[in-house]
Amino acid sequence: MTATSNGWTMTWTSAAQAIYALLPYTDKKERYTLTDVMGVSGHAFRINIHPADVNAAGPTMFDPGQLLEHGLHLLGFATEPLGFSTPATPEQLREAIEFAQASIDRGLPVIGWSLFIPEFGLIYGYDDEKQELYCRDPQQDGALPYTKLNELPMKFVYMLRVTDSDDVDPLEAWTKGLRSIIEFARGQAPTLSAEYKHGLAGYDAWIEAFRHRTVDPFGNAYNTAVVCCAREFGVRFLESFPERWPGKSEREEALRRLGTEAAKHYGAVAEALRGLHRLFPFPQGGEPNDPASASEAEALLKTAKAAEEQGVGALERMYEALTRESVS
Repeated sequence: MTATSNGWTMTWTSAAQAIYALLPYTDKKERYTLTDVMGVSGHAFRINIHPADVNAAGPTMFDPGQLLEHGLHLLGFATEPLGFSTPATPEQLREAIEFAQASIDRGLPVIGWSLFIPEFGLIYGYDDEKQELYCRDPQQDGALPYTKLNELPMKFVYMLRVTDSDDVDPLEAWTKGLRSIIEFARGQAPTLSAEYKHGLAGYDAWIEAFRHRTVDPFGNAYNTAVVCCAREFGVRFLESFPERWPGKSEREEALRRLGTEAAKHYGAVAEALRGLHRLFPFPQGGEPNDPASASEAEALLKTAKAAEEQGVGALERMYEALTRESVS
C-alpha cells in the first residue's frame, strides 16, 4: 500500500494514523486532513534506520512524546500521558484502565501503544462487566481483556489522552513544526537508541546494510513502505501551500515558492522509494541480499538521499524566511 492508492485516508505511520482516527471525536474533526497531520507533525519527513539490518523497530524507536504529543500540540490539543513497564502491579493496571475509561466517558478515545501489535492504535470503548477494553490498531479491531494489559507485546503500557483543545495559528504551528523537521533531518532529534540513524543519515545506514548484505527482508519492506508513504504525503502537503497560504505577504510568497521547490525534490524521493517498494513489497520482502537487488537498491537510495538533501535545503530556506525579523 502506498498513499496514492487509498484516497489519502490511510498511512503506514501508525502514530499519525492514530492521531487522525482521534480527530473525529474532537472539536477539530472538520479542520484537519491526514495530509495536515502528516505534514504539520513532521511524520511525512521522518526516517529511522538500523545500519545492521534495517529492522522494523526503526519508525517507532522514539519517545511517544515525539511521535504523538508533539504533533497533537501543534494541532492545538493539550494531552496527558500514562506509561509503565510490565509486569505491573494491580494498582498500576487499575490506574491505566480508569485513565482510559475517564476519557472514553467524555467521548474521547485514548491512543494506546502495542495493543495487539507493536504499533499505535485507539482504545475507544470498554465493558466493565466483561472486563474488556475495545481497541483498534493496524492489525485488529476487537476486545482486549483488562488482564492482557500485563501481557502486551512490548511489555509496556502507554496511553495518551486529549485533555483540552485550543485554536492555533496555522503559520505559527507550521513554523514550529518546520524547525523540528529540519532538526530531525540533520540527525538532531532525541532518540531511544543511538544505534538507529535518523534523517539524512538514515539513508547512509540503509545503504550500509545493503552493502553488507545483512538486510532483514521483513524490516526492509516495512521501512520502505513507511518512508515511501510518508514522502508521498509530504509532497501532497507541500503542494497544498498555494491554496493554504494565498496571501501577498513576503512570508506567504516564500511559503508558496519554497514549498513548490521542496515538493519537487521530495517528489523525486518518493519516486525512488516507489522503485524500492516494487523491489521489496511488504510483507514478502523480496530478496534484499541478492547482489543484483542490493545493487539496485543502493542506487535508488543514493538517488533518494540526494533529492532529500535538496528538499531539506529548501525547507531550511523556508524556515529562515518565516523567522527573519525584517519580514512583515
